[in-house]
Amino acid sequence: MDARQCMIVDLERRGDKQMFITEQVESIKASEQGGWMVRFTTSPRPFQYNKARLLVLRDPEVINIVDRGLYVRGKRISNIAELLCFASPQHRFYRVTYTSGYAECLDGREVYVTRTRIDQMGGSTWDYLKKLADETGLCASDGTNILSKAYQHVDVKRDNVPLAQYLGDRRRLAVRSLPRQVYYPFGCNASQKAAVEAALGHQVSIVQGPPGTGKTQTILNIIANLLLSGKTILVVSNNNSAVENIAEKLHREGLGFLVAQLGNSENKDAFIKRQSPYYPDMSSWAHGDTPAVRELAKEALQKVSQGFEDQTKLALLKAELNALQTERQYNERLNATTDRDAEWLRQKAPSVLMTLLSQCQEFAEQSKKPSFWFRLKHTFTLGSHAFSFLKQDLSQVIASLEHAYYYAYQAKLEQDIETITERLQSIDIKQRVKELTSSSLQILKSSIAKRYNGGGARYQFTLKELKPKTEVFLREYPVVLSSTYRSNGNISPDYVFDYVIMDEASQIDIKTGALTLSCALNAVIVGDDKQLPNVVSREEALALGAIQKAYQVDDRYNAVTHSFLKSCIEAFKDAPVTLLREHYRCHPKIIEFCNQRFYDGELISMTTDSGQEKVLQVVRTVKGNHARGRFNQREIDVITQEVLPEYQDKGTVGIITPYRDQAMAINQALRQDIASTVHKYQGRECDTIIMSMVDNAPTEFSDDANLLNVAISRAKTHLCVVATGNDMPEESILSQLINYIQYNNFEVRESKLHSVFDLLYKQYTTERLAYQSKHQISDQLSENLFYDTLIKALEDMGRRELSVLCHYPLSKLIADCSLLDAEELAFVQSPFAHVDFLIYNALTKRPLLVIEIDGWSFHKAGTTQQARDALKDSLLSKYALPPCRISTTNMVTVEMLKERLSVLQ
Repeated sequence: MDARQCMIVDLERRGDKQMFITEQVESIKASEQGGWMVRFTTSPRPFQYNKARLLVLRDPEVINIVDRGLYVRGKRISNIAELLCFASPQHRFYRVTYTSGYAECLDGREVYVTRTRIDQMGGSTWDYLKKLADETGLCASDGTNILSKAYQHVDVKRDNVPLAQYLGDRRRLAVRSLPRQVYYPFGCNASQKAAVEAALGHQVSIVQGPPGTGKTQTILNIIANLLLSGKTILVVSNNNSAVENIAEKLHREGLGFLVAQLGNSENKDAFIKRQSPYYPDMSSWAHGDTPAVRELAKEALQKVSQGFEDQTKLALLKAELNALQTERQYNERLNATTDRDAEWLRQKAPSVLMTLLSQCQEFAEQSKKPSFWFRLKHTFTLGSHAFSFLKQDLSQVIASLEHAYYYAYQAKLEQDIETITERLQSIDIKQRVKELTSSSLQILKSSIAKRYNGGGARYQFTLKELKPKTEVFLREYPVVLSSTYRSNGNISPDYVFDYVIMDEASQIDIKTGALTLSCALNAVIVGDDKQLPNVVSREEALALGAIQKAYQVDDRYNAVTHSFLKSCIEAFKDAPVTLLREHYRCHPKIIEFCNQRFYDGELISMTTDSGQEKVLQVVRTVKGNHARGRFNQREIDVITQEVLPEYQDKGTVGIITPYRDQAMAINQALRQDIASTVHKYQGRECDTIIMSMVDNAPTEFSDDANLLNVAISRAKTHLCVVATGNDMPEESILSQLINYIQYNNFEVRESKLHSVFDLLYKQYTTERLAYQSKHQISDQLSENLFYDTLIKALEDMGRRELSVLCHYPLSKLIADCSLLDAEELAFVQSPFAHVDFLIYNALTKRPLLVIEIDGWSFHKAGTTQQARDALKDSLLSKYALPPCRISTTNMVTVEMLKERLSVLQ
């Protein structure tokens, strides 16, 4: 038979080269019995075959391979003279003829033929990236542009790597079924489990790892499951300590012999010298994978997964309890005399108290008193005390209800915490996590022992053999560590890894990260876009901007504004993004600032507040211009003489500053290496962190969100901020941090306005809006509609640190009444006096803007309400809170509110 026109496959032998029998057949035709009648070249006798066994394919497609690549089991095949594709609806096979004249047949399941060259995707994006590498790439000591050279070795025909979709290939990223069982030899929590599963089930997955949330643990679990599947893994980072940390933890578990730390020539030389001639003794590992161990791992994972939801609830309840206790203490300071006779209210349900409070506020606003029937009704629900209680002055009733609500809600939280704690103890979740970790590790090690036959002598590679013997090398060392710059120079260009895991992707620039995406079939991108990005100098920014303008690429490839992590989030629309939520490093009060200010409240603190004193502290120098450039001697004096003595016996201490000059001066003054810049501290932690801010006023650099997020989150148990005593803008992050610290330390502030009681009045706002939605009798602008539009406007403006309360009492808002005349004072103290909507900073509890909604007839000139409005405007103006008034006859839109809210910028 002509092998170029016909292909005969013995499907019974599939998986064996002997399955292709075309050239052994002299003739073949359909038999009368419905099978095949075959005559072989070696025998005159015909043989009968079932059609289910023999597959006969004719009329092959001739594939033009000039601009396409052929890959067999992942290896690039070169020197091809002709490629033929024989296909049926169910099967696909290939016949390749090499330039040498040799031909062979290939099973389509092991073959990949590319469609479009990478350098022809996404318009000019590939040329743009190459230009970035050529113009701004790192150079070696001999002047060679390392990155530009690496780009020259990219296999641009291989379009099944994530780089293709990154550049604009419209094919969806591949989605795969998860293994029957996922293992966690390094432990896990709810979000880490989700991140591991996303990585194993998707061609590209992104893991957002805020400080202290276990990024390395997640990476190690991904590596473990890939090893169990026989995959090869490349782990890269610009940060050497990140990859070394992974290597160290694999070594600690006895798995270091699977790791090759390559990258630059020094690392390769060190690897060659350190090779062990023998495998480690794995005799104790071999029998670890038993049905009993697998069942234990399965059951432990099920139990742990059940407990994850409770763990999350418990952490959130504890955080709410801490916030409630702080707010209650402020409320008690404000209302020094409370009605001791109303302590019976504390035993009532918080929801009942909030409903009654809302109704009493309504009475107060309308200058009404609770009716006889109202009091009688609540006697049945609250007990006999309610009848006389509700007859008191409404201002006292409201204060007592607020006071009781705090205690009742605290009791409810404490009860919920106790219930969940008991439930977690009943399943002994800590023990279950240990069982999951140990059984998973046993299964992993048993699999490794079987693959390497339990030990013995090991092949010793020379430096020159690493690339020619890539296939053998990757069998021996399936985990390769490298820098991103050298990511495609570790193995033969004919091969790619199964997976690349990119750590600290927020510190990797676009041109380097894109190179790494060409090195593997799948990618896991790990980082945190709220931490420090890669540093771009002013000169480099000008060059990068000019290149982008010349090539007119999409903004997601903007090398000045986008780290590689940010670029990937925008480019890989199909890729799952998993946020690691559980935080294990900082005291809850320390991480809560970062949580609310930088992470939209999505983090869950798994550490415990044990009532430690001075967890947060701020020391402000006397007013004055003490900074000289990037150096501040006054702050150094404060640190050495006042601050450091407080932390002598409180564990490790680190001093962080935005500037290198200040760090050097502090170290010189203390005669020890204790201070460093924020950039140097990323990835580190200390029990106590002292922040020296240096500047006389916050600058764009020292007040950078990413910089402050990293600095604050280095502290485990104590954080002390040393900063200028000069006035600073309220919207600056440093000012918000200082106010947050003062609020949590109960320090007396000079502000003439109280801290906002958000927990109590968030509940009140919810209750009131719910009531309004049921009892809306006007066709004018409703509070519900305005509230929803206001929240949307703040979200569009990106002001997530701001919150809104409805009908906030003036008596709660104003702390210093000395500015008021008698009429204004009486108005403020009246129980019906309130502001319609109050916008405040949820971090610092500082009120920022009052919004009043004016009905056309109720608030028009000459009415009693108009006089009250004027009085309210006058007194609020004395506290720099002049109300923003909006009429119900106005067309209220998100855009209109954004314009009005621009005063908050």
